[in-house]
Amino acid sequence: MRSRGFLVIACLVTGPVLAEPILYTFDVTDGYLRIYPQAPCYEEVPLAGTFSLMIQDDDGHLGESDWAWPEDAHLTNTEEAALSIAGLATAHVYPGSARLLDFDLDPNAGAAHLGAGGTGVAEADAFLSATAVVTGVIEDTFSMDFWAGEPLPVGLTFTTSVTGSDTLVARLHGSIPYVLGIPDFGMTVTLDFVINVEGTAHVVPDPALGGLTVLGLAGAGAWLRRRRDARRG
Repeated sequence: MRSRGFLVIACLVTGPVLAEPILYTFDVTDGYLRIYPQAPCYEEVPLAGTFSLMIQDDDGHLGESDWAWPEDAHLTNTEEAALSIAGLATAHVYPGSARLLDFDLDPNAGAAHLGAGGTGVAEADAFLSATAVVTGVIEDTFSMDFWAGEPLPVGLTFTTSVTGSDTLVARLHGSIPYVLGIPDFGMTVTLDFVINVEGTAHVVPDPALGGLTVLGLAGAGAWLRRRRDARRG
């Protein structure tokens, strides 16, 4: 069964005190992209780049009772993936040709309110861009730039270590499905783009965030609505 959700697991190596929603950008230290043209077969290539999480601490302890949601991503494959299509052709996804670029969520219902154990679920759409160059029986190039088109569950879990540090460690995992039509074959191929990355960020936010980091949750909701409308427009 294909997974259609996004999972974000953030393991804190610190105990920061956060009063307002703060955007954290994580630099990827390890991760991969798997492309499934048909389960259980897949091609796996390394991923590099960044992804961001917005975290609003409600009580001075990051975890239970807080709010969190995924913001955006700039992830791309660093090696080629070569996918067989019915044994008749090969789809080449060259380095830099598959990218996870953004998340979008309903600010009224999408943010995760973390419950017991620091766990919660957000609902967010995701945007992926990919180009496949097909060689073999046919020669063609397919470009895919798409939102998943529906809210995908985003599971969030935060824990705090007993030692202090200014480094956050997070893991993001998820799957985006896409149906690719191949007219020359008279067929369609359902692709799953499975993403799994780990990254680090620092507690001190970027000063360039300015007023964004002092909005509070209500203000963050209004900002998210404007951001979503600007994307959709």
